[in-house]
Amino acid sequence: MSSRRPNHPAPRRLAAAATLLLLAACDRKAPGARPDSASLAMPLPAPGASPAADRSGWNAGAGPALLVAGAAVDDAVALFPFDDDSLDEERLDSISANGGTVTMFGRGGARFTARLGALPDESDAACEHWLLRDVQPEGSGAAWAVGFVDGRVTAVPLDSVEVLSPRDSSALAAEASRLASAVTAPTGVSFQGLRFTAHDIRRFQAAPGVSAFAAHLIRHVNQEANPQEEQTLIIAERDSGATTGPYQLVYAERAYGREEEVATPEVLAGVRLGGSAQPTLVVAQDGDAGVVYRFVERTGPKRWRARWASAPVQCN
Repeated sequence: MSSRRPNHPAPRRLAAAATLLLLAACDRKAPGARPDSASLAMPLPAPGASPAADRSGWNAGAGPALLVAGAAVDDAVALFPFDDDSLDEERLDSISANGGTVTMFGRGGARFTARLGALPDESDAACEHWLLRDVQPEGSGAAWAVGFVDGRVTAVPLDSVEVLSPRDSSALAAEASRLASAVTAPTGVSFQGLRFTAHDIRRFQAAPGVSAFAAHLIRHVNQEANPQEEQTLIIAERDSGATTGPYQLVYAERAYGREEEVATPEVLAGVRLGGSAQPTLVVAQDGDAGVVYRFVERTGPKRWRARWASAPVQCN
């Protein structure tokens, strides 16, 4: 089997000194511990969830694995709740051996089923995860980003800002930059006061009547001998029922360092897991060790947290 690195995002290098900080979505009036802090305990296990899966932060509603698109349309990398997860791997093996189907999602909300092919005879030593072959949509499926075995997973369409008028697009980019400037996570002194460039903005409905967007913003320090880059990912919401007016910052994370070393985030898809009413964003973070895939979920009005992260995937 040829070894491949997943087909998103573009490879970047993560410096050991780069900082990745999470800004909790919290009620500013409550001075207590922030609910999105990675140090806080996860919720009680869902029925049927294994203790090991719960400790990893895995959402039982996601089923036994997250599938992410590989380098070819018929390749899927299987990511399990935790390392050495033999139980869930066996479950996926059984589904694959019986020609089971999986549900695939595109970033824009496309949803279709696909046939999960057999596992390869052996894994490539250079790749830390099995590549599942013959993941083909039934019918004329669109390009996919993530997949799940659990049929109760539903799509949360992420609309690109590019579909807006130039005026509305510019206004949303300005709003994203305003909120990014309010992020309190530390950054390098050289970035302070620099303008943000909106690399990608995706609008979605966080709940009925609640408009939200996720934005990836970048700042550069163009020093010839030592070019620096800052990457910021934010999520923002409006008040329920509001269709105009400012958004409020509800989640943020930031990394910075040398341009060729800093990690790059990409929001791959939005889903609701296991019948939940709350959306989860699947985010890829590309760094030196490979691509780490994460669930960033909404836990309530204006409250988000990073819940689960995969082991780094690198198939060079």
